[in-house]
Amino acid sequence: MAARTGIGKRREANADASSEFYQERRKAIIDAAAEVFQERGYEAATLGMIAEKLNTDRASLYYYFGSKQELFREIVREVARNTIEEAEAIAKSNASAKLKLVEAFRSVMGSYNSSYPYMHVFLQENFPTLSGSKDDWSAEARDWAQRYYLAIRSIIQQGVDEGSFRLPLSVGLTTLGVLGTVNWAHRWYKPGGPLAAEDIGEGFADMILNGVAPLETQAPADAPRRSRRTPRKA
Repeated sequence: MAARTGIGKRREANADASSEFYQERRKAIIDAAAEVFQERGYEAATLGMIAEKLNTDRASLYYYFGSKQELFREIVREVARNTIEEAEAIAKSNASAKLKLVEAFRSVMGSYNSSYPYMHVFLQENFPTLSGSKDDWSAEARDWAQRYYLAIRSIIQQGVDEGSFRLPLSVGLTTLGVLGTVNWAHRWYKPGGPLAAEDIGEGFADMILNGVAPLETQAPADAPRRSRRTPRKA
């Protein structure tokens, strides 16, 4: 085990003390870092930029965090876990697939609002492959992505099994399309708009469930399709 630096020892001592000042300062650094990561992206962001936003010097940040990577992980870990666990709870509930999809969309858009800008940082970065390594952090991030995908996929599959969803694509591809609807929201959503985040999520779910064409112009269920090939499973 490598010897700890003097700063590392002081940081650990401060963390153990859990003083109110330490926790408040740590939270301020996390908030500032989230803003910088959102504005600049992970690769371009530096600890110097974060220190500048806090009107302090870079060296003082090392009392609280050892690196930019450590800060990034701290930002995304809690919001990722909360979002995924909520999606899994919805998927395992006794509701119909349609209601589950609506609730899943309301939940994830609510996360954009309640954890702003953490959720944006969580989604805008290709975090599982930031380092290109196979360390514990990368494995954890890939596990988050897989768990969220499987939760939404199970909802789609339930809808197919119930007969309430009729898919032109495989369940897997449909799931990817559904996820893309809300995952792209980090590019444009900001709190304080005319619509509540949860209402936006519900609107997206309605768009997916019911389409955007007026009912009288929608193709009948027995209308011929361009291709009758059976979609491959994804």
